[in-house]
Amino acid sequence: MSYRILSLDGGGTWALIQVKALIALYGSDTASGHAVLKDFDLAAANSGGSIVLGALIEDLTLGEILAFFQDEATRRSVFSKSDYLGDRLLHDLTGFGPKYSAENKLPALESVLSTKGKIPLNKVTVGLRRPGSNVDLHILIVAFDYDRDRATFFRSSPSSGPRWGAGESSNLTLAEAIHASTNAPVNYFDAPATFPDHPGRYWDGAITGCNNPVLAAVTEALARGQQPSDIVALSLGTASVALPRPQPNEAPSPYLQPVIAQGIVTDLRKLATSILDDPPDIATYLAHVMTGAGIGINRPPANSRIVRMNPLISPIKTQEGWSAPGPMTAEEFTFLAALDMDAVEQQQVDAISKYADLWLHDSARNQPIRMNGDTLDPELGPDTFSGAEAAWKVIQ
Repeated sequence: MSYRILSLDGGGTWALIQVKALIALYGSDTASGHAVLKDFDLAAANSGGSIVLGALIEDLTLGEILAFFQDEATRRSVFSKSDYLGDRLLHDLTGFGPKYSAENKLPALESVLSTKGKIPLNKVTVGLRRPGSNVDLHILIVAFDYDRDRATFFRSSPSSGPRWGAGESSNLTLAEAIHASTNAPVNYFDAPATFPDHPGRYWDGAITGCNNPVLAAVTEALARGQQPSDIVALSLGTASVALPRPQPNEAPSPYLQPVIAQGIVTDLRKLATSILDDPPDIATYLAHVMTGAGIGINRPPANSRIVRMNPLISPIKTQEGWSAPGPMTAEEFTFLAALDMDAVEQQQVDAISKYADLWLHDSARNQPIRMNGDTLDPELGPDTFSGAEAAWKVIQ
């Protein structure tokens, strides 16, 4: 039997894309969170994806989880404005600096996860397992330890062995682990995440390079004794912008990568937001290599044990040049490509949701495992949602 991984990227409100993908895969928004999780042996998540994972563990329906992201009042309870006037003024004046309150986020998460949120992570999935398995679903939530300057994996059970050392389980509550994982610094939340009854301060797991946690998840599976060729992973993203580079003498266009003047403010902003970046050939490609690079899989359209489902915000090449996907206008495309992860305004969330629908109907590109960065042509993995869905059905 294959060892199935569900991997959920970070990305704030953009995580609604993951919920829409699950609704498409499970055929209805009435499917329960546990019905989804019982299809997997390990679920790994970071940041916004950890909120989705927590809601699945809470056993909300997919429709209820989608409503969480689509309801503005609920979004603002998680992304509540910083209590520090200086932070707000700095951001309003410069566009740089924290906007949201870390202190207010944990109670908001506990309110959403009213049944499971206060249960320790090492007890939260007891009895939740795949049919035919005698092992509970393993949970892995990624964060960054602010004081120790290193990655932290919050686990539901130990992952240890003579070749791997000791990976301890966590007694943080489910909501606390999510609180740590969702605490993006510098341009987002005003302080590291802390907990009432446990020591430590934490930032978003994206700081560790695990905004796309599929590589961490595959590593965890190997440390738990799984053979590489037995591991299959469904990696759900939160959209990535991919614009072709302008060619010499090519006129500026909203569909081409802009050339931005270098400077201290530009560089700081890039560093603050780079935690969300996942070029198509990094995490998923390394996970592809670690699981055997597709050797032994001869069932088209699958050519890897890793299936990436993630919309690319990228133009479509036509005879006339680059254009927006589907019925989008250039203005709509530019608006979406410039959106930050903390989309809170209803207009912003509606734009994300609309683009997710284009992707689900193959009118917008799917991020392959690897692609040509100049032409955007896929080199490995499906470049449509339907192709990725077919590949997952083959390998799971």
